[in-house]
Amino acid sequence: MKEDFLHYLWKYNYFDHSDLKTTTGLPITIQSNGVHNHDSGPDFSHGNIFIDQMQWIGQIEIHINSSDWYKHGHQHDTNYENVILHVVWKDDKPVTNGKGVRLPTLELFNRIDLQLIDKYESLIIQNSWIACADNLHDIDKCKVSMWLDGIAIEKLEQKSKLLLAELEMNTFHWKQVFMSYLFKAFGLKVNQDAFHCLAQSLSYELVYKYSHNLIQLEALLFGQAGMLSEKWTDSYAKRLLKEYRFIKHKHSLASIPLSYWKFSKLRPANFPTIRIAQLAQLLHKTPTIFSIVLDSNIQELYTIFDEICASKYWNTHYRFDKESKSKVKMIGKDRIRLIFINCMSPVLFVYGKYRDLPQYINKSIHVLESLPAESNGIIKHWQKESICAKNALQSQALIFLKKSYCDQFKCVSCQIGHQLLSPQKRNE
Repeated sequence: MKEDFLHYLWKYNYFDHSDLKTTTGLPITIQSNGVHNHDSGPDFSHGNIFIDQMQWIGQIEIHINSSDWYKHGHQHDTNYENVILHVVWKDDKPVTNGKGVRLPTLELFNRIDLQLIDKYESLIIQNSWIACADNLHDIDKCKVSMWLDGIAIEKLEQKSKLLLAELEMNTFHWKQVFMSYLFKAFGLKVNQDAFHCLAQSLSYELVYKYSHNLIQLEALLFGQAGMLSEKWTDSYAKRLLKEYRFIKHKHSLASIPLSYWKFSKLRPANFPTIRIAQLAQLLHKTPTIFSIVLDSNIQELYTIFDEICASKYWNTHYRFDKESKSKVKMIGKDRIRLIFINCMSPVLFVYGKYRDLPQYINKSIHVLESLPAESNGIIKHWQKESICAKNALQSQALIFLKKSYCDQFKCVSCQIGHQLLSPQKRNE
């Protein structure tokens, strides 16, 4: 038994769901298995389950044996304190987290059709990337290119559901939700959730109130991020702490835990400290950023972001009290592209749909068409098969195709699969 295979079984629900119970006998209902995490931390995030009729939303960790929890030292890692379910092949030992709370455990070994093991290994051997990889040379690339524009809209529609849900929770406070998406876009996948929590700890009105004073705005953001400490000796850090104490007391604020932030496996330029400093600069220079996004053209928007850099202190720092070689910390073209893809485009799309203003839907699509295609592992795989994205709209479509069709084996719903499986193609 391999842990990767358990990830596969959990991700695709390839186990018997009848009468699910924890190893202590409590009934389990799975609403969502969560999102597979390929970075450091628990294996799945955003899980949604009911245990004994109580809803739990959080992280899910998977092991061969439950005792592996201790072998991997998770009991000492604060990143694992939000695990809501421990999924194991065999429960050989009760497990508690760092707070001494026993983890609910689901055992899978008696819920798996063992023939799936051979089927899975055979699939991986024959189809190391996507099921139709050996047949892609038979498809009409022009038809695929045309279909990509449609599937990109499908991805925007999918994103719009999540955005609308957040709007509903915030009584359609557009500026608040835009701020939330802007913060998340600064966080990469690794710190996306932390930036989201930071945004949720703040009201748009409070951020706007302090946006005209950069040092107060930085104090507010770093303070709410839990990053200010009495142990810092730099005058800049001390000043931020002094300002934050005043703001915190005045507005009865509560910061998020410092443990939410991840620095490991990140390039220093992507440290959350740098991204928060850049975000503060952006909000300081453009306090009405949401209105600017609605009213400005794409080039004007890009110019605004392209000119943003962290404040002077960060020229010689990546973290508080740790001096480094001098370098101006610009946002960077790749990050700007991701901000436009993950924030500007979906917000404009939903705004246009909700307000029934097609010009914003068109602007949302134009944002993606105006950006160069992304370059990542998925896109490079498609390029090897002579399927190339012309712009970010099509690279987003190819990523969505891989994750939402290929990875879920929805071949009959895919235009490529339809071409390959059609009677005409098979009879040639």
